[in-house]
Amino acid sequence: MRERTVTVHVKINAAIFRRFALFDTFRLKRRWVSPAVFCAVFMAFSFLCMASGREQAGLIGTILQIVGIGLPVCYVLSFMVQVHDQCRRLGLRALRPAYTLNLGEKELRVINDIQKEPEVILPYASLHGVWRASGAYYLYAAPARAFILPDGQCALSPAELYDLFAERLPKGALHGRRP
Repeated sequence: MRERTVTVHVKINAAIFRRFALFDTFRLKRRWVSPAVFCAVFMAFSFLCMASGREQAGLIGTILQIVGIGLPVCYVLSFMVQVHDQCRRLGLRALRPAYTLNLGEKELRVINDIQKEPEVILPYASLHGVWRASGAYYLYAAPARAFILPDGQCALSPAELYDLFAERLPKGALHGRRP
């Protein structure tokens, strides 16, 4: 029979945080769509301009291509620099304790291991959702607040954790495939 409570002392480093930030921003919140649409529109205008055959069309079309590709690239690079700076500020060079998760029968309890804060108690029914991504589970208390549960830091295997979440979460709150 499964334990009633599973306790996980979560440790995070820069690689784990970076994977989460990429998942959260580009996969979950789909913030890649606007830069992709921007690029596509500028490419279309560039090709229309070049196809017109008018004087200076090649130059204007090339400028549109540079802007259409350059600004989305700058967006992604800016995001990566912000993530790098945040990792540096949080001191995530090496694996460091972040919080303790207690996965109870009816609720998730979170204890901050970095600073003294009151324990956060989240009933499973109130969780925004749990996503399974490569190498981790992301437990969202709200759309802007998540807890990372990396593989290998729990006594349960990723498949057993998936089954645990499937039992305890409301229908539709568990996303991703069973490992």
